[in-house]
Amino acid sequence: MSDPLSRDENAALARYVAGIRKQLQEVSELFASRYGSENSLANLASKALVCVTLLEQELIDIKEELSEQQKADDLLQSGIVKINNQVE
Repeated sequence: MSDPLSRDENAALARYVAGIRKQLQEVSELFASRYGSENSLANLASKALVCVTLLEQELIDIKEELSEQQKADDLLQSGIVKINNQVE
């Protein structure tokens, strides 16, 4: 990723996409119950739900990567401080 999201941006987008997923799930269920799961509207709503669910999962994965990177950075910084303290 050339210009990664900040942790705050990622969290905000994840919340936004989660809301969209919930709405699409309701729409998908409504169309399926009204028109049957084989109906083109129900089918498209179901596909949209799958796509937004994949997007939500990708944002979750990015959040985990950012968290792991932050932990690594914190450990590295902690080690540098300890070494500097020992040298002094």
